[in-house]
Amino acid sequence: MRYEVTPDLVTGNDLIDREHGQLFDAANKLLDSFSDKEKNGKEQMNRAATFLINYVDKHFGHEEELQKRSGWREFETHHKFHEEYKRQLREILDRIPEEGPGIQNISEINVHIVRLITHIRTMDKRLGAYLKTVE
Repeated sequence: MRYEVTPDLVTGNDLIDREHGQLFDAANKLLDSFSDKEKNGKEQMNRAATFLINYVDKHFGHEEELQKRSGWREFETHHKFHEEYKRQLREILDRIPEEGPGIQNISEINVHIVRLITHIRTMDKRLGAYLKTVE
């Protein structure tokens, strides 16, 4: 399965939508790295996991800055989701064994990505609509 920004995930905010595309690219690279069991695959997996974690931090920071500047009333709820999402992502990636991911790890990553997609469809789309009214 490949993840991408489909029309139902477009928020209408160029920065947010562009970064969502980058998040999906990073998630796809991580999942692709799981299929390479050689040493190179482990290095690719580590690079992809590190990039994904860092990019999630960067993207959520950008979203929260937009929320603060615009007076978004749902900031606290959004921030709590972001913090929990980042914590869980790190936990999932930390559980990947030295020899590489198993079916359980891959399943957890996919479920976690689906949580992000649900978040985009609900909270981020509401944020995007709100930002259009205050820009």
